[in-house]
Amino acid sequence: MARSGYAGSPYFSARLQAKAREAMAMRSVLVEAPSGYGKTTLAQNLLRKRLPVGTSWIRHVCAEETPHAAWRRFCRCLQNIDGRTGNALLALGPPDKDSAGTAADLLREIRCSNPSWLALDDFQHIAALAPVSVWKAFLEHDSTLLRLVVVTRPLETSIMAYEKAGYFRLGVDDLRLTEQESREYAAKAGVALSGGEAEKLHRRTEGWMIALALHLRHWRKHGDFAPASSLDGLLRDVVWNDLDDSGRNLLLWLSPFECFSHAQASYFFARNREGRPLPSGAMAALRRNALIRFDAPSGLYYPHAALLEFTRARFAELPESEQRTMLYAAGDWCAGYGRREAAVALYYRLRDFEKILALDLCGMEDNRLLDKPDIAYAEALRDIVAHCTKGMKVRHPLSCIQLAFEFFGQGCHGEFAALCAEMSGLVETDAPEEKRDYLRGELLLLEAFSRYNNIAEMGERMRRASGLTGGKTALVRPDNSWTFGNVSVLFMYHSESGRLDGEIADMKRFCPHYVGMTGGHGGGGAELMEAEALLCRGDAGAAEILGHKARHEAASRGQAGVLLGVEFFFGRLAVLRGNAAAFAAALENLSLIAEEHPQKSNRFAADMARSFLAGLIRRPNDMAAWLREGDPGSLAKRLFVPALPFAELCRARHALLTEEPERLLGESDAALDLAAALHCLPALIYGLIHKAAARNMRGEDGAAAEFLRKALNLALPDGLLLPFAEDLELIGKPMEALIPEADSECIASILALAEQMDAGRRTIADALPAKRKFGLTRREHEAVRLMAEGFTYDEIARQLYISPNTVKTHLKSAYQKTGTSSRPILKKLLH
Repeated sequence: MARSGYAGSPYFSARLQAKAREAMAMRSVLVEAPSGYGKTTLAQNLLRKRLPVGTSWIRHVCAEETPHAAWRRFCRCLQNIDGRTGNALLALGPPDKDSAGTAADLLREIRCSNPSWLALDDFQHIAALAPVSVWKAFLEHDSTLLRLVVVTRPLETSIMAYEKAGYFRLGVDDLRLTEQESREYAAKAGVALSGGEAEKLHRRTEGWMIALALHLRHWRKHGDFAPASSLDGLLRDVVWNDLDDSGRNLLLWLSPFECFSHAQASYFFARNREGRPLPSGAMAALRRNALIRFDAPSGLYYPHAALLEFTRARFAELPESEQRTMLYAAGDWCAGYGRREAAVALYYRLRDFEKILALDLCGMEDNRLLDKPDIAYAEALRDIVAHCTKGMKVRHPLSCIQLAFEFFGQGCHGEFAALCAEMSGLVETDAPEEKRDYLRGELLLLEAFSRYNNIAEMGERMRRASGLTGGKTALVRPDNSWTFGNVSVLFMYHSESGRLDGEIADMKRFCPHYVGMTGGHGGGGAELMEAEALLCRGDAGAAEILGHKARHEAASRGQAGVLLGVEFFFGRLAVLRGNAAAFAAALENLSLIAEEHPQKSNRFAADMARSFLAGLIRRPNDMAAWLREGDPGSLAKRLFVPALPFAELCRARHALLTEEPERLLGESDAALDLAAALHCLPALIYGLIHKAAARNMRGEDGAAAEFLRKALNLALPDGLLLPFAEDLELIGKPMEALIPEADSECIASILALAEQMDAGRRTIADALPAKRKFGLTRREHEAVRLMAEGFTYDEIARQLYISPNTVKTHLKSAYQKTGTSSRPILKKLLH
């Protein structure tokens, strides 16, 4: 077998053709071997040409690029097959251990409407973007019309650890030629070898395709095999030395890229030759003489991996000045053609910080300006800012303001404040008059963020920022998490006892300015905060109206974080009213929103909302495993800081429900300190209530009463009754007995609300299905059983009288509860 660029048309042995016929009947095919064994040729020239009429061949070539850029291109390829799956994976981002289950489900459930083969070439470049379980799930996909071919160099951990029905693996032993096959290949390439010559060729190459091709090319030109024995020597003797100076130089200039277009080659040729155009036929000549393949659908040229590695080694031998000239050209090309993330990486490699600032750093597609796994992002930011001179900052003020915003997002508050202060001074003294107001506005917006969670101070700065920027900011993307991964706006912004009504008024006054200048960011948040306040005061009717208003506003603005908060609100309302159907709907909606908008913060927010609601109906085992089994360190790695108090609340309630008062008391002081530092008054109230319950469990009535008094003193000035009603039964003794001096009217209101809550909790608990193995509900267990029997999602939905989306929700929950993302393992666990 050979690429046509090596020595004639491709050769496929009878042995390999028989293997290919087997592969054509399989759902997924893995072609795994080192570079130079003809993997791509096998896929493109053997498998592809055997496709039935009417079957599409979709090829995605993975490349060496930043992780987010690589994941983004992969997802956009999938959009051509299944738009929903591609969009969801794009929003999810490169999966980590927390999102692996979601990514695995999405890939396993991919849908294809027309017969298609998807070929993932050079898969090794994206293998590390996701846990192995994700790729195994993709190989096990459910689509009857999709076939998958994965072409890759050897992986550290195989994604096809064993062969089974429907899955096929081709490896080195299948691709390496025997001595007889090498002789047949030579004959097809126009080289007639004697038995001794064939034996000598096989001994020197061991059936390695690229070495065979290069030796035969040398034979056709010189009448003997190449003297070199190493691949590096073969490439030098047969390919590199056969190119003229312009061809070698062009490959060197293009070596920072894994592939390139004709326009790209023309750009670099002109850059090297002082503006001279690329000669007609130059690319065709380069393809004939070098190991370069042209992909017609994409219009891109792909140097063979071995040639690319060889060229990069030659690049490393150049004088530093020449290397820098070529890297600058690569960076400038990326900057000019919209590949800003790649341009930042190249300029950072060159240590040219002015070039970085000259890029438009606002609104880049990646969540990070510099996406390099080997560099800590915060350290890279510090490095960039430390090397930016005053002149650079004056010439590129908006990019510097964006860098300050990046510091804020990384929790580098000292660096954030210092850079904001410096830029404020430079804007006043050095910025052009016509740009000064706009820059002042952007800096005011950053200053507003630093005042979190004082609504009045934040809001006034946002109002002024909106006026100065003309009502539009370049810093904030509407799809960023407005809630910081929280599920309660009241939790986020109620910070001062006795001022709740004023805080709500401030929110209603200032939110429109911010929502307007950000294109909808935070839409529905003000309405949700007021709805939550009314619910906590016991006014369920008025709260419900505002809840619907918040849902409408958030949905119209595309605010997934706020929508999660709305469903959390309706779940709490459902418990208070004993409405099991509404409670189930809230739980399902939380899952669906997180599935549709699977950013990390949304997934964790949905988990926290479901966990809080599970605690309300006294089902601690239904709480998310990462939450109930986590610790402050693991929570801090998953969540934004403003969401930590809510997570600690859920963990504390779990400790109470599992009768672990000592664990709660051991951890509660740190949790309360954090809530106080963040001015999170609801977290303080709940925390004190939970400490009271824990002390009461230990028979310490005096301490329990003291914590309860403190909670009442914080909550009653704003009429917040629901936190007490939700957990009154956990306290164990009547409130009036613990604190007889408390206001009897307030205590009566709390008791009445608690009775309503207890009745609602019992009604919902009775209506919910009984628990099964691993804490699965009856419906989850039925869905898994039917899946194990081979039913499709649609068939399971019809049997259980539920929607296919609900089937997916049940199965996803089953994967999470059993701690696996593998369908076969799930079946075994529940057998």
